[in-house]
Amino acid sequence: MSIHSRAAAYAAAAILAVTFATSGAQAYQCKTSYVQAEAVGNLRAKAAKSAKTFWTTQAKNQYGLAWSVWPIAASKSQDCNWTGNQFYCIVKAKPCLYVVP
Repeated sequence: MSIHSRAAAYAAAAILAVTFATSGAQAYQCKTSYVQAEAVGNLRAKAAKSAKTFWTTQAKNQYGLAWSVWPIAASKSQDCNWTGNQFYCIVKAKPCLYVVP
């Protein structure tokens, strides 16, 4: 490979890297409606985790597996309250789908 070919290849790679870095290579498509789930538990963290697990199940049942990923959901909220003998947690979020650009 000649020096000019190698330089052109490096330049093209640099342009692609800058394009992906500035274009936000991650894209999400989100539903407009919320999915809500609730759970109870003796520990707040356990109740919250269970509620998120139930949210995932409900989102999967409604929209399919690709829409059921809690970490990429939009407009997430979590509310946990002590009821006197256990924590009661409600989570809600809009399911999102990762779209490859």
